[in-house]
Amino acid sequence: MSNKNLDHIEKFKTITTEVFALTLGLGAFSLSYIPRENMLDVVWAIGAFTMSFFYIVIIWMVHSRFFENYPLYDEVFLGLNFVILFLVVISPFLSQSIFFSPELKNEMSILLAADMMGIYLILGILHQRYIWKNKETLNQSQTREVKIERNIQYLIAVWFLVSMLVPITYRFLFWWGMVPIIPIYRIRMAYRHK
Repeated sequence: MSNKNLDHIEKFKTITTEVFALTLGLGAFSLSYIPRENMLDVVWAIGAFTMSFFYIVIIWMVHSRFFENYPLYDEVFLGLNFVILFLVVISPFLSQSIFFSPELKNEMSILLAADMMGIYLILGILHQRYIWKNKETLNQSQTREVKIERNIQYLIAVWFLVSMLVPITYRFLFWWGMVPIIPIYRIRMAYRHK
């Protein structure tokens, strides 16, 4: 790979990281614009931000790991990555709208689930594209690892898809039910690299 391509890749990584960081920062900044008439409003605002914060950080970790472990830089990758960035940027708005637009709570929670599903679906597609593009050079063990990563992304996407079908009362429990997957996933990833 030429130095010119490496420069473009580094710029792209930097822009991507900045979008994630800016999204987190703007999400925190938006807390100052939420009406606070009582303590419950403050708790709801912090809860909405916390949900967005953790989901964005988890997506950022998965996305960064993909960059580092599976170099795949072509026009399709760039296009899919920009779709992921768009979906990440709108997620704080969607999560705050769930809490502060009671009349749209169901619709906004469905949109947030669709947003998260889209992110994880695209991450799964990127893993699959990496397998297709490198099928000649990957050994069986490497292919298996990428497939496991891909399947985890698809599983999370399906989890959000199914959550769109359950009543809103249970949707949040369904989302938080996904939280135990993350530590298990992280432990598996840590041992994988030893």
